[in-house]
Amino acid sequence: MQRIYPELPILRDRSLWLAGQFDRPSVFIETDLVSDKAHTPRADRIIEDVGLVFHYDTERRGAEDAGEPVPLDLSPFFLYLRQQRFCVVSQRFGIMMVIEAPRIRPMNDRMEVTFRYSYLLHIPKLMIIDDGQQLQKIDEFRIHFEND
Repeated sequence: MQRIYPELPILRDRSLWLAGQFDRPSVFIETDLVSDKAHTPRADRIIEDVGLVFHYDTERRGAEDAGEPVPLDLSPFFLYLRQQRFCVVSQRFGIMMVIEAPRIRPMNDRMEVTFRYSYLLHIPKLMIIDDGQQLQKIDEFRIHFEND
């Protein structure tokens, strides 16, 4: 989100969002775990739903008038997703997210965007032998053979 809208404040605290204690314009982000399944012995496939609520700024004509909402241009967001072919690398977590097509719900003072994404999460596998010692992973193989 910060690559596309670097000056847009991001709100993650649901209680502050529900109380309306945030600046406008801003975006509220909420994720919900849908599935966590083993994909390979060393990776899990995580599927999450995400909701983005883009709150519009309001025109201020005077102290007594709050004004009309000024819609935030979301075309850079959708253009970025299309350019990345809906595969976005998270700089924060170092994962590749595969994003499904977003669903849009326009409202008077905000725009709600929901979509599902998935990613693979590396699971380190510890191999322990009978005596409780950790078995070291073999990273280098040497092959020796004799010619007759």
